[in-house]
Amino acid sequence: MAVKRASREGVSRLKMQAVRLAGLDLSAQTDAGDLGTSSRGLWRTMARRGLLGWSIPAAFGGDGARFFDILPAVEAFVGAGGRPGLALSWMVHLIVGKVLIAGAANGSQKKEILPGMAAGKRTASIALSEPGAGSDPKRIRTTAVRKGRSYVLDGEKAWLTNGPLSDLFIVFAVTGERGGRKDFTAFIVPRETPGLTVRQMPALGYLRPSPHCEIRLDGCVLPETAILGRRGRAWEELSKPFRMAEDVLLSGAILGGLDRQVRQTARSCQESRVKIANDVQERFGGFAALLEAARQVARDAAGNLEGGKHVTDVEHRLVSFHIIAKTLQESIRGMIEKPASGGPSGPDATGDDIARLIGLGMHASRARQRKWGETLLIGKEKP
Repeated sequence: MAVKRASREGVSRLKMQAVRLAGLDLSAQTDAGDLGTSSRGLWRTMARRGLLGWSIPAAFGGDGARFFDILPAVEAFVGAGGRPGLALSWMVHLIVGKVLIAGAANGSQKKEILPGMAAGKRTASIALSEPGAGSDPKRIRTTAVRKGRSYVLDGEKAWLTNGPLSDLFIVFAVTGERGGRKDFTAFIVPRETPGLTVRQMPALGYLRPSPHCEIRLDGCVLPETAILGRRGRAWEELSKPFRMAEDVLLSGAILGGLDRQVRQTARSCQESRVKIANDVQERFGGFAALLEAARQVARDAAGNLEGGKHVTDVEHRLVSFHIIAKTLQESIRGMIEKPASGGPSGPDATGDDIARLIGLGMHASRARQRKWGETLLIGKEKP
């Protein structure tokens, strides 16, 4: 009982911190540009409030929060502030610290990186996707060639979330091939490494103010000690867990955005001063039911992810979540009144961003859904 009470208190504290930050007057910063240009002060504010250390183990100055703790805080943050883009940047920072560095780094790497991440003095960006290849492992071309006790990295990476803010990059590079499949190794590459160039990329036009950039690696020489995790196993042991955690926490942003849309739509109905018909009440009751179902499924996914359950358990819940979320989003789409100003990037115009996040989630979930259906059709579903 004491453990459960402590957990609830921890979740409540994180949610309150998130809501307080979401309530700050950040409109001038978010309208001016993204976090990589005029809004670095916003990142520093988050650091001062302690939000950037949530996922870092307590031994390195963080809170050691679980995914199950962070998920409702992300929901509260987007629900209160309507900034899915900022939530994306925040979540990527938390996942990199928890899954990649705390989860895979050696002792000296953890001591060097994690305290700075917990304090918000260091930011790391995952460099996986490439121009023209996305994150398709068959098409990724960045290489790391071994020369003595060093590696030479060459290639390009794109769509690096938080890249403009980052002082180190976790670069996935091809280091070999086995059975027709590429072996990937992850390297910790400091921003000042000779041969590394950080380049601006066209604004995404959505999920502002989350910053993105490209990098080019031209003969970057790194020591063996720069390897993160096991050589040749980065795809299975780092990339897949990172993306799974990202999908789980993004469900919190989707929940917050959908909840915000439902509340805004309800407020519009109330302010219209027109008698609300029974069928409208019924529709809103359906919105609430779908939202609660999605919330429970997302929390189950976060709990399973933290508890080390079989990856299939998490995948099945993500499939269920995205189907429910898409159904809810489509049901309320026609009732949303967009703000007169600001458009999709305005502080309260979360609808387009949430629709895009659901679309991205559905893309991954369709593959999981096919896999789930295949196990049923061939009679090998896990009991």
